[in-house]
Amino acid sequence: MKLKGDWDLIKMENNFQQKYIERVQEGGSILCAGLDPAEYGSREGKDVLPKGVNKRDWALKYIEAVAPFCVALKPNTNYWEGIDDVESLGEIVYLAHSKGLVVIEDSKRRDIGSTNDSGFCFTQDKAYDAVTFSPFAGNLEEAALQAHKRDLGLISMCIMSNPEFEKEKNSWIEASYPIPAGVDLKLIDDKLCVRKYVDIAKRSEAAGVDGLVIGAPSDKNHIKGYEIQNVSGIYNGLILVPGVGAQGGEVDLLKKQFSRERLIVNVGRALMFPNGAGSTPKDQAEAAQAYNKMLN
Repeated sequence: MKLKGDWDLIKMENNFQQKYIERVQEGGSILCAGLDPAEYGSREGKDVLPKGVNKRDWALKYIEAVAPFCVALKPNTNYWEGIDDVESLGEIVYLAHSKGLVVIEDSKRRDIGSTNDSGFCFTQDKAYDAVTFSPFAGNLEEAALQAHKRDLGLISMCIMSNPEFEKEKNSWIEASYPIPAGVDLKLIDDKLCVRKYVDIAKRSEAAGVDGLVIGAPSDKNHIKGYEIQNVSGIYNGLILVPGVGAQGGEVDLLKKQFSRERLIVNVGRALMFPNGAGSTPKDQAEAAQAYNKMLN
């Protein structure tokens, strides 16, 4: 395989981890502003844009409001697939960079190598700093190489908080590497196996993946403290933490296992709509300031 040699050549070219840590050290925040505004009529609830609101204009005002208290912005591309949204995202990324934020494209790329690479090309063209990735096609190492060649950080899903993922994370995968200490093991057909989330963390570390997504644990989801501890003993990159805010997740367990400058704590709805659909930029700024203070 050429992967190891390729990685040796490319490793120094990608600097997303360094860029993020420097921004944290300069600005003091580990708060990432989620940007996934549901448009009017797309779903029920108070956390949607009011009828008639221009999503682009709303997003630019939102960024202006929360940027002083954040280190990163994470647009979820599932909420930006309208006719004019690609152009809007270009303006959004530009404004976020002008405010000193790193910008993560939350698209969860997840296909064969050539298709992923095409997606990474567009991600690069839109000037994102990093992109999220779903590793379940098995081509994690290839994706890391492709992203780094385009000067993009790669952030892989690892432990998601939705209830359906509990079965997935606990499935058994053959370990084709030295077994990490302290993790669950099972002998299947004379082969030592580890849990899927452990396999993802171990392979991500070996491939130089820049970050892992680990949902914020709470008493309402299945994420356990020992799982976070297992990952911390294997993986040395950044940790992107969704689920804080409206979903009720807590970061205390993560802060005990990972240094503060490695955490990217995403808050979405609780920043976008702290007082419901009619939240003003002032409301958003106050919410961002409160979360920043809490995380610090």
